[in-house]
Amino acid sequence: MEGCLPNLVKYLLFFTNLLVFILGIVTLGFGIWVVVDKPSFLNLFDDAQQILNENDISTEGFDISVYASAPVVLIVVAVIVALIAFFGCFGAIKENKCMLITYFIIILCIFIAFIVGAVLVYQGKFESEIKDPLRDSIKYYKDMEGTALDESVKGAWNTVQAEFKCCGVDNATDWKTATAPNWEVGNKPAGCCMYNKKQDDALSEEQQKECRNADYNMKDTYYFEGCYTVIVDSIKSHQDKIFGAAIGTVVVMFMNMLFAFALCTMAE
Repeated sequence: MEGCLPNLVKYLLFFTNLLVFILGIVTLGFGIWVVVDKPSFLNLFDDAQQILNENDISTEGFDISVYASAPVVLIVVAVIVALIAFFGCFGAIKENKCMLITYFIIILCIFIAFIVGAVLVYQGKFESEIKDPLRDSIKYYKDMEGTALDESVKGAWNTVQAEFKCCGVDNATDWKTATAPNWEVGNKPAGCCMYNKKQDDALSEEQQKECRNADYNMKDTYYFEGCYTVIVDSIKSHQDKIFGAAIGTVVVMFMNMLFAFALCTMAE
């Protein structure tokens, strides 16, 4: 192709494909990071679902798989996008009409897939899909002398509460709803009492016992705020990091579609 405009479009397509390749690698990196750094609350969700099913409580709406699987989906898509962008660079330089048409169709399909995936993840109803089932799981919590599943739920709750420095779903009073907790000490799990707001170091055994026996309203001293907000913020922060890179990729992909179409009409 000769002329200023065709050459401009050709090199714009080349460099935007190079940018898509780089953004695809960045998205891949974020996806791998989220998979490797699996949040502890995902174990809690799994255990809560099991114990509710065991007690014949419906968990039909309790499905966080779309959040848990989003990083894996994005890893796969990021790899595909990076590979296509790599070949798109050659298609632009070679000015091959067949390659450009094929490239345009593939990019269009991936562009649509990106948008559909983002809509599916962001339309989640956190209140019904996360909060209500977690509240129900508290009713069946057992602090002592439970089954293997009870011990798993206990461990998951204590890990999440200690890690995020929170207690219960909305606040520590949620633990009043436990029907037969058989508390080893006090009126709340040990996970609520690993730390307090007046010291950075973990509490001693005696301090933990004092905390577990403390009134639920002592929020100025202990971390008796609920875990729900912390968990949802963690999920959304992971989404924001991944989709920040993904949105940048989508914008450049849209530009690439326009450049590829323009170059097809100019190619011989």
